[in-house]
Amino acid sequence: MSRKKKTLAQQAIGLASPVLPAPVAKVAGTRWGSRLAILLLPFLFATGVLTISWNNGIPTVNFDRARAWLVGQQVGARVQEEAVRVAQDVRERQAATGLQSLGPQSAGPQSSGQQPAWGQAQPTSWQGQPAYQQQRQPAQSAAPQWGPSAVR
Repeated sequence: MSRKKKTLAQQAIGLASPVLPAPVAKVAGTRWGSRLAILLLPFLFATGVLTISWNNGIPTVNFDRARAWLVGQQVGARVQEEAVRVAQDVRERQAATGLQSLGPQSAGPQSSGQQPAWGQAQPTSWQGQPAYQQQRQPAQSAAPQWGPSAVR
């Protein structure tokens, strides 16, 4: 029976596992848990969510819920600001290159005679016309032309 080799992240978390509670040490010892811990723990210590206090030579890890909530709010606000900034940047680039953006303001094909940019093609049917320009033809007969009732 072969054993899987432990990653460097698993070995590093293994050094800290005697200090961690058993369920946390078990999850952090897995491949994905150790990678997540290596990335997440420095962030939590730097923001003050996790702190270490020493009592008679024994380290204790403290989790500050109020600080975690505050950091979560700040990170969420920052992510939203970045999303708005990126959306504005994309709109400015499209305006500079003359591309129309997809959305309610673009009702049809561009009138400049240019081909639509990739991802902005109008939906077409099998007949080659854009779907919004097709007119529905009335049914030829009341009976369906396929299905169980079509076979008599």
